[in-house]
Amino acid sequence: MKKLLLAAALWLPVSSPLFSQTPDPVLRTPGAADRRITSASLLGSDQRDVRIEDTAGNVTVYHGLSLLEVLEKNGLQMKTMAGERKVAPAVILGVARDGYTVAFSVGELLMHRADPRVFLVAESSIGALPANEGPVRLIVLGQVTRSAYGLARVELRYLGENPAQRKN
Repeated sequence: MKKLLLAAALWLPVSSPLFSQTPDPVLRTPGAADRRITSASLLGSDQRDVRIEDTAGNVTVYHGLSLLEVLEKNGLQMKTMAGERKVAPAVILGVARDGYTVAFSVGELLMHRADPRVFLVAESSIGALPANEGPVRLIVLGQVTRSAYGLARVELRYLGENPAQRKN
């Protein structure tokens, strides 16, 4: 009996939420080391409120950044003509822990720079995301099927390469 109690006492702390925390998603870009997308990096003075209304009219407010902002903060240059030419044939994949995958063209993200539609969020107005949704969730406004819970990675892939801009 004492051995059983000892085993249970040793097992309980390991099974607590502190030890079963889900890892942050990874950002993968060609030619760069993988980077973690932490909840803290999505929150703070730059964060945006993302309002989602379900079919019953209930509104949930999430907090995070647009996917485009996250990519640019992590080194993807898209504010110059040369940068836009380079990323024109690129796509972004959002992959959830369960394997669910969604795709976006970089052009689609750039088109909505002033009014973003694609966000990475780390919390709602009531606190941290539940374990099955977080620690980071991808939300696409108006397209529920392109949103991904429990994000595992965000990956930039080039489908082609544009020639260097010619100087005349």
